[in-house]
Amino acid sequence: MASRSKVGGLSADEESALNILKENKRGLSSDDLRTKTGWETEKMMDIMNSLSGKQFVDFTAIGRSGKLGFKARSIEDAAATVGMKDEERIIYRIVKEAGNTGVWVKQLKERSGLHAKLADTVIKGLEKKNVIKWIKPVKTPFKKTYLLFELEPSTELTGGAWYTDNEMDVDFIEQLSLQLHRYIVKMSFPKTPNAIYPASYTNYPTASQVHKFLSKSGLINVPLSLEDVKQILDRLYYDGKVVKLPKLGQDFSDQSEPEDLDADEQVVDLENDMWMYKAVNGATIEERNAWTDMPCGKCPVFEFCSETGPVNPGNCKYFKDWLTP
Repeated sequence: MASRSKVGGLSADEESALNILKENKRGLSSDDLRTKTGWETEKMMDIMNSLSGKQFVDFTAIGRSGKLGFKARSIEDAAATVGMKDEERIIYRIVKEAGNTGVWVKQLKERSGLHAKLADTVIKGLEKKNVIKWIKPVKTPFKKTYLLFELEPSTELTGGAWYTDNEMDVDFIEQLSLQLHRYIVKMSFPKTPNAIYPASYTNYPTASQVHKFLSKSGLINVPLSLEDVKQILDRLYYDGKVVKLPKLGQDFSDQSEPEDLDADEQVVDLENDMWMYKAVNGATIEERNAWTDMPCGKCPVFEFCSETGPVNPGNCKYFKDWLTP
């Protein structure tokens, strides 16, 4: 009679084989396992079949040659497939390996090697048991894609925050763009009417600062990542509503007049704080040029300015302030 191990339901030989496989996480070929255990092929296969039936081991292909091999399963994976039929475990494992990116139903059937009708029956059965679920990817809604029931689909499948029920939420994008543009406008100009910051000013908001503002504002009830915010900033940039300026230095002196830049927001994120965003006067593509950023572009006495007049470039206070570091 075979001796029993400390692990319930496993013989000593089964536990020994399982421990060897656990030490080799990528699995072992049948030849390697036979060498390590010293067992004859018939005995080894009996033990592997027994462990497979108890959900402790998977049969797999090892290496480029595709040699028969074995791989130990995790406790969680074993528990999830207890009571499943062989064909159900095949479908389950393929879907699990796909992760949160999912697997197209056509590919799922092909990889399973099951007859089409049997595969359909198994898939529907696992759906009813809430083991797997399907969604329609926003980019390819005609491709029914499966993933494990408890997983959240990737943004590649759902479209992220910009999609609701597989439809682009244009109103949400427009309103968010408007609010972020207002914030950047507020941070781009001093409170004094018609005043502008000098060319050396370096406290225009960066992507991480805009993201922090949005997170604190309470304007939205869905979490947005920094990458989501950068997409909106890119939209404002290509619409000609903001310009991107390199943040060449860190100047946190008194020139940061807008109170929105607190001490926490001045912590520099080198990757996401390389660029500052400054609102463009007029916020239209036609007005997006260097002229709109110069004092002359919005000078209240521009019509009276000339080389010999009472107002001229040589004694212009606005121009001098703009050029002063």
